[in-house]
Amino acid sequence: MTKIIPRDLIKHLEWIPGQQPTQKPIVNPIQTPQPIQLRTSSIDALIKNGKEFYSEQKDGKGNYIGVAVALQEAYDQMGSDGIIATLPYLIAGKAQADKKSYLWQKWFTGLSEENAGIDKKGSLVGKGNGIVISLHGGGILTADRIKQAYGEGLTPQNAAKFTDDEFDNLLRGVLPTGESINLYTVDDVVKGNISDPFGRYAVWMSAETAKGTNSGYHKKKGFIENPLVIARSGTLEHLEKYFNKAKDSDGDVGCYHRFGEIDFRQPQGRVLFVYLTYDGLLGSGDLDNDGGRFVGVAPEAPGARKK
Repeated sequence: MTKIIPRDLIKHLEWIPGQQPTQKPIVNPIQTPQPIQLRTSSIDALIKNGKEFYSEQKDGKGNYIGVAVALQEAYDQMGSDGIIATLPYLIAGKAQADKKSYLWQKWFTGLSEENAGIDKKGSLVGKGNGIVISLHGGGILTADRIKQAYGEGLTPQNAAKFTDDEFDNLLRGVLPTGESINLYTVDDVVKGNISDPFGRYAVWMSAETAKGTNSGYHKKKGFIENPLVIARSGTLEHLEKYFNKAKDSDGDVGCYHRFGEIDFRQPQGRVLFVYLTYDGLLGSGDLDNDGGRFVGVAPEAPGARKK
């Protein structure tokens, strides 16, 4: 069966070959402090009390800036006590939610980013080799940094361009704010070594491993064992239930990327999305697509179950 995704669901993610990003004025790079992501809410809270922050806003020149606007609105309204759902949190919510839930009715942007570049010092992979880092809970791509990327101009594949320092520091687990995060391998995820998969951390793999995964549809075994899917999910606990609910009539769910197209010599990153149903996990969407939709969850009362 050949699957055709309805164009109205993905038109905001379309990329025209040869298209170059419109140059925009460089904005003030001062960062807006963002909340540190902690696991303060249960999956039930995401399902029952999640609040959507959506924007398809354009700037004065008609360029889409909705991802940055929606993310900033989520930060502003949730405050430091609330959280913004990462891709692992959204996957877990969809796995547990009824198919009538809002989580199955729309696509969402996770507070997760996928960054790529060269490990110049051989910190994690061989010196001079490419590396991919799936980062959850807030990393380089804050709302202000996304706006800065719009102003500087995106890569030909419409990802944010990072400086060498930003990416080199990330390989040491250091963010632009000076905060540190834990770096894990895909094997750490498989073994359940990440104590808080809904929190703030990163999972890395070699560029060759990432490029070796199929960008498209997968059967259950291929999906659950896909290194990129594992890095994007942060835990295996909810993957099978998610797959079973998301799959199409042929038993397929998608996982997309653009690692075969990008130039790893230019450090770069983009945010991650989750589709409505069988189209699955998207790591190929443009940073300047025509909308961003994040989910915020208010903190629960002390003692609430983190199930």
